[in-house]
Amino acid sequence: MKSQTPNKSSFNKKPLKNQSIISPAQHNFPYLTLLFGILASAITLSPQMTSWLEFNRPAILHGEIWRTLTGHFTHWTASHLFWDILVFLVLAGVIERFSRRRLLVCFASASLIISLLVFTFLSEMTFYRGLSGIDSALFMMLLVMFYRQRPSRHSLLRKMPYYLLGILFIGKTVFELTTAQAFFVESSDLFIPVPLAHLGGAFTGWIIGTLYCLEC
Repeated sequence: MKSQTPNKSSFNKKPLKNQSIISPAQHNFPYLTLLFGILASAITLSPQMTSWLEFNRPAILHGEIWRTLTGHFTHWTASHLFWDILVFLVLAGVIERFSRRRLLVCFASASLIISLLVFTFLSEMTFYRGLSGIDSALFMMLLVMFYRQRPSRHSLLRKMPYYLLGILFIGKTVFELTTAQAFFVESSDLFIPVPLAHLGGAFTGWIIGTLYCLEC
């Protein structure tokens, strides 16, 4: 009986690392995105639930820590809710189809970091509501992942859309900083935009997106 000697080169082969940042093999139904959207709508439509769950500085100081997470599901007006939910459903839906874990990590991290920033640096702000900071985190994470999906050999022209989207986000933030008006939603006496929350969310999304890219 003839024994076959394994090819020496087979011992030297290293397993190929998966280079795909956004794997086309995964196509999760975005039920978590839909659940979050329904939850935000239900909470906003219920004044009592909003009162229990909104970011409320005195309540947080009295130990109601859950508000740092749940406050993002509350909104001031129907228009505020509509635009936040619309952007959230699009961005979160795309992310969840490829990775539900990435969506959860980004959502939880951005929620806590944004609340911490508002609590620490905006001491005059008693209440905070809205998903816009989370939307900023999801937008930046998705932008980073799609940008890194492009091989470095691709021309600057092919990567230009990602640069333009980043510039548009910066322009939107500058507009809100200088005018104290929301870019999409008409501001009212009830609320004003909080650019710090958007910047904190975007920075969180950039960090998480970069870390996931480094794993690939």
